[in-house]
Amino acid sequence: MRALVESFLQTGGLPWFFLELLSAALVFSRPLRRRSRFWLRLLGCLLGWGMLAAAPALAHAPLEQAIAQSRAPILSTGIGCGVLFAASVLTVWGIHAVSVQEALYCGACAYLMEHMAYCARLLGALVLPAGALETGRAGYVLVHAGVYAAVYLLFARKMIRDGSLMATARDSLALTLATLAVVVGMSSAASVYSFEAIHAAYASFACGAVLFGQLQQQKQIKSQSELAVQRQMWSLHKSQYEMSRQSIEIINRKCHDLKHQVAALKHIHDPGRREEVIDSLQSAVMIYDAALETGNEILDTALTEKSLICTRRDIALSCIADGRRLAFMDPVDLYTLVGNALDNAIEAVLPLPPEQRLIRLRVQEKAGLVFLRVENPYAGTLEVRDGLPLTSKEDKQNHGFGMKSIRDVAEKYHGFLDVETEGGLFVLRLSFPLCEQLAAGN
Repeated sequence: MRALVESFLQTGGLPWFFLELLSAALVFSRPLRRRSRFWLRLLGCLLGWGMLAAAPALAHAPLEQAIAQSRAPILSTGIGCGVLFAASVLTVWGIHAVSVQEALYCGACAYLMEHMAYCARLLGALVLPAGALETGRAGYVLVHAGVYAAVYLLFARKMIRDGSLMATARDSLALTLATLAVVVGMSSAASVYSFEAIHAAYASFACGAVLFGQLQQQKQIKSQSELAVQRQMWSLHKSQYEMSRQSIEIINRKCHDLKHQVAALKHIHDPGRREEVIDSLQSAVMIYDAALETGNEILDTALTEKSLICTRRDIALSCIADGRRLAFMDPVDLYTLVGNALDNAIEAVLPLPPEQRLIRLRVQEKAGLVFLRVENPYAGTLEVRDGLPLTSKEDKQNHGFGMKSIRDVAEKYHGFLDVETEGGLFVLRLSFPLCEQLAAGN
């Protein structure tokens, strides 16, 4: 049983193993969405682990000595590896904007990557000159770099899409246990019964198979997510249809009322009563003020539709917009942007008393930039994460697409999105570099 410990210590011990594991974690996690001040965080992690490794208490490797002198060396080695694995997972979590489950999932995949490189070294040692792949030599570095690059190209960049891994706590636990079974279990058995070469060949296949299975699982999860988005979009289109139908009903009802009021006006001779009816007629036709003209047909359509909805729900919509400044946008993008922004504002003000339901929209050009601003009061608290407000609905998985769509449109046109939630007032600001858009249009 001590053969495992001797083999482990001969290959470089804990510091070298941690360096292998940490570099594997950093390579595999490269496509993940980064936290703010990424490079500063990474430097801090590296300095922290470096200082810990060089600390006086570890200068004579008491942990390695404890493993070598332990009555249960395999268990002690497993615990040491587990501690270093946890440190690599902590590093991934500290520098990337991911959950603990995602970091654990990524760390387990990186552990498989590191073990594939270790197995490649064992197999290479069978055909290469003695010492060519010893720890720290050029061959050692080349093997790890080659395996890491191959695993990254074949698995990591395909598994991690849009800067995140779709991993639940159950997925992370299952993959971690599978990794420990393949890596620690097989390595222990190979060391005890001296079949390292067979283990290296089989473990390489097993690690690759696990990673391939996870890649297929990620593709399946992504397909399911895309299907959920399609269903959500269908639901939004259905809601859009219902809103349009209700708006048409409002217009038809107003027209019906106007017809009867005009007919009645012919038979009214009392000046006072006639004045009352005329005032009522003026109030009735106010709904047609919803037909806004901004110089942009698509923007006019979106604003008119939302204005009719606001009228029906006792919401005051104030609009000062030069729609010509948004002519560079694709009609679908512009309708999606304005529609989602106003839908969110309408939903936010509905819980408020009618006298507080106010939405302001502004579109203007200033200093070579086009600014679009939507502001509205809101009730309760509003949490912002990653620059976007979280949906207040209980079903968070199938809601919250509106703000993401707005962000996607902003990024498409090299714009900037900013939100402010102070003082009970929600402010959505979008800015687009007009000069770039005009150049693209030409």
